[in-house]
Amino acid sequence: MKKLIANLSTREKRYACIENGRITKLEVVPPDHASSVGNVYLGKVTKVLPGMEAAFIDYGEKKSGFLYRDELPSYQEAKRNGTQKSSVNQYIREGEKLLVQVTRDETGTKGAKLTGLIEFSSNHVVYIHGIDYVGVSKKFKSLESQNQWRSMAFTHKKADEGLIIRTAMEGKSEAVFLKQLHTQREKYAQLLKKATSLKKPTLVWRRDSFLESILTEMTDVPGGELHVDDFTCFQELKKWQEDHESDWAIFYETGPVNIFSQAGIESDAEQALKQVVRLNNGSYLIFEETEAFTVVDVNTGKFTGKAQKEQTLFETNMQAAKEIAYQLRLRNISGIILIDFINMEQAEHRRAIFDMLKTITKQDEMRVQLIGFTELGIFQLTRKRTSTSLSEKLMIACPTCLGTGKVDSAETVAFRLERELMEHRKLEEEAVLIEANDAVIAILFGENDSYKPVLEEMLRKEILVTILQGNDHRYEIKRFGTKNELMKVRENLLT
Repeated sequence: MKKLIANLSTREKRYACIENGRITKLEVVPPDHASSVGNVYLGKVTKVLPGMEAAFIDYGEKKSGFLYRDELPSYQEAKRNGTQKSSVNQYIREGEKLLVQVTRDETGTKGAKLTGLIEFSSNHVVYIHGIDYVGVSKKFKSLESQNQWRSMAFTHKKADEGLIIRTAMEGKSEAVFLKQLHTQREKYAQLLKKATSLKKPTLVWRRDSFLESILTEMTDVPGGELHVDDFTCFQELKKWQEDHESDWAIFYETGPVNIFSQAGIESDAEQALKQVVRLNNGSYLIFEETEAFTVVDVNTGKFTGKAQKEQTLFETNMQAAKEIAYQLRLRNISGIILIDFINMEQAEHRRAIFDMLKTITKQDEMRVQLIGFTELGIFQLTRKRTSTSLSEKLMIACPTCLGTGKVDSAETVAFRLERELMEHRKLEEEAVLIEANDAVIAILFGENDSYKPVLEEMLRKEILVTILQGNDHRYEIKRFGTKNELMKVRENLLT
């Protein structure tokens, strides 16, 4: 049975999806990191790129968004009429204003991905303005019902509308369909009217993506349990349950304990941010996320196995493959993913790994494309990106190492300080005051301060020191001056 735990009582909203006693999905939305996917903006074209068949769009955020030619209603109309031309210049121009919708959040240095084909979803129908298209869920139990709804959609839709009939529509009446279609059309018309009154790029409509995500989870399966700690949200979800005659059981939790802790998943949620993931057999995975791609390294660790070496490596890789597929969903890692499995000699073992990943990634709601092993034995796959990963939302680059995972050694910093001091050796001042941690000072002055008099003679200055607390290997040359002046400065720094 599927269980959802929704923690909404604090400013940071989060929910966990639990299946077979384990978190399979974790959504966390800090108040200033809410996803923009689905939001509709009034945009203004700032630059057209014929070579890329795309354009940059100012939509009121810090970075401009990126819009491809095929995502323009004007291109789709020309395509419908058979008059389309290849150049994006035929369909959009600099300074032009248009409604755009975010389809992928900005990540790192990349701006958001936008579309001019505005989409609204309901439990039964997905409405897309600007494209001629009809789709029907493949999960319909009856092929006849599927064909009936496809015919129904074509009958009622307009030439510039796209409709996707969702699974929940099976067994519903035409009246339900028409009501939802009318609602979506009205929503688009209202947004277009609002946009015409605006003078500069800005947000026109904000999608409640968090609540919508919870409802999507509930719609995907016929029943389950939802535990929520916010009464307003509880009421909305109960209303949805009644309107849709859902079999989901919804509980409002009022206890003083954090709902994640109460469910016993707080520590599991924290583990989703760890770089190292331990496997049951003693082996482990290391996740390295970069802007360009993610690398997963598989290590045997303490696992030696009882069989031959090849079998041991195969067993480790099989367990790793299952865990990696799980972690990609949990951490929402997307884009290009490279997995460095432990090298296996037998081709049949590599095929088994491929087949395992092919089977298990079908459970992922994001599209996963498996490329396979390279000549160097690296397994390649891609996972569709629609939003930032958990680590991008909740973590920042270390201010000391700037995200590299490494810092300058005490020796490197000490010798850098020595070189900088030597640049000032011609100054007439009597002394210099420096500030550094004890490890840097120990290297600078040498064993038992044996190098200090040598350095002072070369500088023709006395060196006064204040010690910085902590393990940071850094320094600062505070001041040059007379010895008495600098001793008073040092006393003030120490008090």
